[in-house]
Amino acid sequence: MLASAALFIFCDALSAHWGRTDSHRSLAALLVLAPFSYFLFALITRQVGLAVAGALVNSVVVAGAIVIGVLVFGEELSRTQFAGVAMAFAAVTLLNLS
Repeated sequence: MLASAALFIFCDALSAHWGRTDSHRSLAALLVLAPFSYFLFALITRQVGLAVAGALVNSVVVAGAIVIGVLVFGEELSRTQFAGVAMAFAAVTLLNLS
């Protein structure tokens, strides 16, 4: 699950970098890596079903994209947004308990 989410996050960062810089290398890497993200997601879905896989992976992707946005792109979170990230981490934890 984490590998799939990490690939999705990396692809999100590549697409953001491509959007900001028009870097052809970022676009090429994105086009190569994106199918692997979906392949890993499909493998997860076979194990736990679409509802749980989607909730887990998407929650981690959102939280990871926020971390990348803050650390790499210098974006800032409001207190409300930070509380939302904390809730996403709590949701992932609760989904993994069942």
